[in-house]
Amino acid sequence: MNIRRVNRFSIILAVSLFYSGPVWAEIWQQTGAAKVSTEYVNNPTLSPTNSNDVTRILFEPGYELKGKIGDNELSTGLGFQIVRSSNETLSPNRDSPNAFLSWQRQSEMGEFGVSARYAEIVPLDSAPDATGLVPVESTRASRVTSAKWSKLLSERSTLSANGTYERVNYTSGNYVDYISRSESMMFSYALSENSVPSITLLYSDYAPVDNSSPNSFTNIILAGWNWKISDYLDGALQVGKTRVNDEATSTQGGASIHYTDQRTQLILNVNSQILPSGLGGYTTVVQVNGNLSYDLNERTKAGLDLGWRKNHLYTDIVYRSTGAWTQYELNPFWSVRTYAMYNLLSGEGISTASSYILGFSLIYMHTDF
Repeated sequence: MNIRRVNRFSIILAVSLFYSGPVWAEIWQQTGAAKVSTEYVNNPTLSPTNSNDVTRILFEPGYELKGKIGDNELSTGLGFQIVRSSNETLSPNRDSPNAFLSWQRQSEMGEFGVSARYAEIVPLDSAPDATGLVPVESTRASRVTSAKWSKLLSERSTLSANGTYERVNYTSGNYVDYISRSESMMFSYALSENSVPSITLLYSDYAPVDNSSPNSFTNIILAGWNWKISDYLDGALQVGKTRVNDEATSTQGGASIHYTDQRTQLILNVNSQILPSGLGGYTTVVQVNGNLSYDLNERTKAGLDLGWRKNHLYTDIVYRSTGAWTQYELNPFWSVRTYAMYNLLSGEGISTASSYILGFSLIYMHTDF
């Protein structure tokens, strides 16, 4: 593990902890979590010809701290995903850190906030990068700094603005390190408490670090609508046009529905986006996801997770996933989870490949300590 990648966030977190007493913060909350999992994967590389299996052990500890001082809200956190594999050729050992720090303030000028985040992941787990087989040893490191502002213009209307700077680096593979910047502005007007239309303007640019491919930019305009049908059901819709460089415009947008009652939670999402990619430029990503969770009793939950994703840059690559899980609460702090997942990769110019995962997790969660 390269500790230097996260030492800056660790120092910030330590300072926050040191000053987290009630004298410094009016309201503060700490959350500690850890998950230990063991899983069997029959084809971790999604290879159509070499479907050897591996067994992995994952340890995922995390800590978050939130505090409030007057009109200021602070939050910071640090976590890791530590993976040990029975076959490092197919699934390497990994120590992947993630960390964040954010500050938010309310004033007469509106709500203002800044945040910074660092995360390491496997490119196969990143939608814009999973356009076919990827090197098993490849790692994607993302550093994001963002700022946001919003203000109530009247009892019904709100104006908000956001800016983001992201730098992405890869350790191996045919990927391009890049820098992406974006700025957006949104105006919303509440027709009622349950119906809020909006209009969003967004500009972003893409620049490869080594100048191996041309710079790109996008202009996006989206019309949106958030609505609440009942205490159990709400949804959102966005649709608009996107222009990449000076090419013809294309349609972009999405929709989501959330249903929650005393025992059931259902989330459905569908969207089409143009996102920066490590393949050099922007790629079109179309996704459909569904998540269902149902309380069998006071301690036991079960759920289904369905996903379909199509990435397009030069060709179309389709990734499908189907998962099921159960979780049992041992006590207020500990729970156990069993899960199974089936993945299928197909597309133009590649052979279809599949894999499945069987796993068991022990989970710890403690808040307000």
